[in-house]
Amino acid sequence: SLCQIECDANMANSVSTASAEITGQTQAAESFVADQKIPLEQRTDVTVDELEKLSLPFPAELYNGKVVFKLNTLAHGVIQANIGYEIGNYLDSHPIGLVGSNANYRLWPENNRESRAPDVSFILKERLPKDLFCFPRMAPDLAVEILSFDDSFEDMMGKVDEYLSQGAKLVWVVITRTRQVLVCNAQSKYIVRDKLAAPELLPGFELPVPNIFAGLETRSA
Repeated sequence: SLCQIECDANMANSVSTASAEITGQTQAAESFVADQKIPLEQRTDVTVDELEKLSLPFPAELYNGKVVFKLNTLAHGVIQANIGYEIGNYLDSHPIGLVGSNANYRLWPENNRESRAPDVSFILKERLPKDLFCFPRMAPDLAVEILSFDDSFEDMMGKVDEYLSQGAKLVWVVITRTRQVLVCNAQSKYIVRDKLAAPELLPGFELPVPNIFAGLETRSA
């Protein structure tokens, strides 16, 4: 009958649609498995969304779809911890924001192939994202980067410009070799050798530069 023919046709269409969906899912799964066979650091198609979901053993940033791990020395970690401790100690009595280390930021929210992870960062309370377990879609108010012996100063200054152009108010570049700090904002860049301050972000906060290197007996990082 005509009804039976229509039922058979509908069933055939349903089977065909289901088959296509299964085929598509299988191809996607095969593609995913194939991707996983390629070491992450060799891929050039990694997205920030993907990086955000991974549990990586080291801090990492994303440059045009390529993961770049930040493999730091113990001295680098000591400097990082010292700065985080000093700011954290200040925030205990002045709860105006949060400080963290190696947090990944989507400096360009519309670009899913780029992210940056400053060694230390601070965000004012009124700018904190609702979900602290996701990469913030902005620049921190303060970004701190540690320039170790094998780092390129030119590359670091490019990174400073990225932070500032995307909304960071202040960037500190800790220069390990000379044990001083390059302070950068939208108006100027200058060297500090004695005491750091950030009245526009951390009123009353002062950090003696020697405290940044406390505990280090060598000049390597």
